Amino acid sequence: ILNHRDFGETDLLVTLFTKSFGKVPVVARRAKMPNSKFSSGVQLLNKVKVSIGRGRNLDHLNECEIIDSFQIIKSNLTLLSKGLFSSELVVNFIQDRTPNIQIFNALEQNLNNLETQKNIDQSMIWFQLQLINVSGVFPEFMVCINCNENLKRKDHVFYSEIGGINCDNCINVNADLYHGVTILEDSLGFLRHIQRVIRSSKPYFFDKYLDDNTLNDLNKFLRIYLTYTAERQMKSIKFLDLVN
Repeated sequence: ILNHRDFGETDLLVTLFTKSFGKVPVVARRAKMPNSKFSSGVQLLNKVKVSIGRGRNLDHLNECEIIDSFQIIKSNLTLLSKGLFSSELVVNFIQDRTPNIQIFNALEQNLNNLETQKNIDQSMIWFQLQLINVSGVFPEFMVCINCNENLKRKDHVFYSEIGGINCDNCINVNADLYHGVTILEDSLGFLRHIQRVIRSSKPYFFDKYLDDNTLNDLNKFLRIYLTYTAERQMKSIKFLDLVN
């Protein structure tokens, strides 16, 4: 369950993320009523088994069985903020009714890591990078976006507007046009490694250790870039900032 919102006086419009059909909006009738059979099933982040009925304009939820409610996540505000941020990213970056098994599996793995509190920060970063890649907006970290020369191993300024970095010779090309964010050398080294992995199309298991300084730097970069590419301020970011 990615999200839900009021739909009339008694119903909820629920966004499901399914392996076979992608992101699907459905109406949960009378879900807001006391003792509704859907009241617990359609809670945010739940993994559920559903039966859906076809409708003229919107499909409707017939049955909803909870498989995993991720209670540990929901009992911890820090974990909950990360889980809700993950689900909002899928809402913003994945189109309706477009199956995406890679992101479905990535979201499920990320939630499982949050639930077991396993490599939480690294799991969140890997999930976001996979989402950026699948969305077709993975930036360029190997070469200068202006002249195509290889970038030196040092801190660089990244520009979301152009999806990349300028080398020292081109450093002033976009300085007055765009707002840049500095990415540290170690963070860039990691991002280049991920870019090489993505281009090779080989299976990748994220087990690289990242120190706190690199994690913080990557989180700053991802926050800025994802907000820019989403073209909106995501609601879950305020909650994320409040509890972290």
